[in-house]
This record gives sequence, structure tokens and C-alpha cells, in this order.
Amino acid sequence: MAAVAGQLFRPSPGTAIQGLNKKLSLSMNISSLFRIRKRISRRLAQHAADRRVSACITPIHGPAMTRLTDDQVALVIVGRDVGYFLDHHIRHHLKLGVSHIVYVDNGSTDDSISIARRFDNVTIARCTADFRNHQNQIRYFANTKFLKGGWRLAIDPDELLDYPGSDRIDLPELTRRMTARGHTALVAQMLDMVYDGPIADTDSMDFAKAERHFDRFSLMNITDKPYDSEFLKDLLDHNRATNPDIRFLFGGLRRTAFGEQCCLTKHALFKMERGVVPHPHPHATSGVTCTDFSALLRHYKFAGNVLARERKLLAENRIRHGETRLRVERFEADDDLNLGDYAEHRAPTIPFLIKHGFLQASEAALKMVT
Repeated sequence: MAAVAGQLFRPSPGTAIQGLNKKLSLSMNISSLFRIRKRISRRLAQHAADRRVSACITPIHGPAMTRLTDDQVALVIVGRDVGYFLDHHIRHHLKLGVSHIVYVDNGSTDDSISIARRFDNVTIARCTADFRNHQNQIRYFANTKFLKGGWRLAIDPDELLDYPGSDRIDLPELTRRMTARGHTALVAQMLDMVYDGPIADTDSMDFAKAERHFDRFSLMNITDKPYDSEFLKDLLDHNRATNPDIRFLFGGLRRTAFGEQCCLTKHALFKMERGVVPHPHPHATSGVTCTDFSALLRHYKFAGNVLARERKLLAENRIRHGETRLRVERFEADDDLNLGDYAEHRAPTIPFLIKHGFLQASEAALKMVT
């Protein structure tokens, strides 16, 4: 070490601080590089997974690409062994005005594919990707791989859409009116519909009959979060909500009967345009402007020999959440279970659900649909 006038050289405080700053800066730069490298690696892995899932979805019937006009709506369904629901589900939404159907089958062993083939203007694709690990990617490609432009009605086969004015305004007219107001998506709330009697008594009902007889519902035990809450914040930050009264809802009858913490809210209908990412989450689409009223999804999860279906789903281990196990355990413990005991209302109507706050509609929205 150098000496000056017999004394050991010591750096001044300023020199020491500069050295420390250089070390900290170097450390921060290395840390930043690691973060950037990790982020790039994640993106590369995501792109590789996207390519693999896309390659697993192949058309087997109907047009490989359909171009929709600005007001046309395509019904997009992803399913496995959904033959019980499929015919009535498609017919219901054709009556509302959908112009094309995309059905992506994820390995059915029932007659789902043959049922979908009965309809005109349908594209059927077979998907071999693992639904448990790639659900969001499968739903993304179902909405994008076979369709260009227009709107998507992307819901599950055990759900039936209704909305204010549906008896007078079909879906193409609704999309035209929404577009005129700068709105590109419709939020829908799921309402669990149940039968008033032992659930086993309904095993032989077809879906059309079940729609008539599963007429009980509950508005109790529902909690909510603001649209701009922390729930799905990374996705919803890219959206705009035009009615702050439309919130994410959770629970309801399934919470009361089974202890489920289920989300009841979906972006059911949305316009497919630049910047829109369909279904990065099963209940959400990113890059949309939500209109100022909410729609209804009547949900018939408990129709059609539900225990057998739920046992099969559980055995296949296709779903990450634990809600299926909760339902199976309850059904097996009580083979005479009557879900009607948890339903205080009968035969839902849109005005009733708006009056009681389950659905929301601004004055401008009500004027638009009337």
C-alpha cells in the first residue's frame, strides 16, 4: 500500500462513497440483467407453449377460417363430453342471432362432435392439449384461430345467455348499438339454476326439459369486488368499465350449499379487434370497453346426471380448483340432496334481477335496449 510522508494512504470519504456507489451500481445492473433475462426466458417459454397448444388444435369439420362482419357474433365453445348440453345450447343462441359456431372438442368420449356436426355454419376442431395446464391458451386459440373480425360469445355449454331487450333485439343489433356508443364488451353474471326436489330425480331430463324445470335460484350469500379491485388487476387494467356499479360477484347458491368461492362474473360477449386478448383468464378478456349494463348467464351445472359427470371430471383431474371435490363429497354424503332448499326465488326475469342489484343497467343502457 502506498505511503505519503510516512503515513498510510487512506481514501477521502468522497472517494469511498464513489467506490461504494460503483459497487452498488454494478450490483443493481447485474440484478436488473438477471430480471430481464428471467423475463425473456418466461416469454420464450410462453411463446413455445403457445405454439405447442396451437398445433394441438386442428379443424376436423367446417371452414378453417370464417370472416365475420362488424356486427356478426360467433358462438365459441370449448368442451369435453358436453353432448348433454350441446344441442339445446347451440339452438338457444342461434335464436338470439349468432351466425357461426366454433366448437373445440378436448377429447370427448360421448357424442359431442356428432351433435355439433348437425348444424350449419359450424367449425369443429379437435384439441389434444392438456386442459388442466393449458386452459387459457385453448380458449384463446378457440376464439382466434378459426375466426376473423366480428364478435365472440364465448361461454360454457351449460350456460344460456339472456340480456335486457333480448325479446326485441337480436345479438347483431345489440352489437351495432354497443359499437355506436364505443362499447366493445358485455359483462354477464352467472346465476345457478336448480331443481326443487332430489337431484337424482332429474338424471333422465334432457337439457331442454331441464331448462324449464330448473327454475329456482338464490341471491343470497353473494359477495362482490369493484371492477377495478386487485382481482385480476393485471388483466383488467387494460379494460375500461363504463358503469362502476357493475362488479365482480362471488359465491351465491354454490357457496351456501357446497362452500365454494366461485366467481360468477364473465366477459361473455366481446368484439375481436386489435389489442383484445380473449380469455387470458376463464372469466376475463383484456383490452375491452365494457358496456353499462350486465347480462344474465343462466347456469345449469346441476342438470343431466351431475354426480356421474362430476365424478368423471374429478377422476380425470382436469381442473385445478377444488370446487369439484367439494360438490362430489356433498352429493355422496347426501344422495337425497335437494338444492331447491337453498333457493329462495323462482323463475328469474331481467327486471327482477336489476331491481335486486344482481344485474345492473344505467338509464342510458335501458334507453338503448328499448
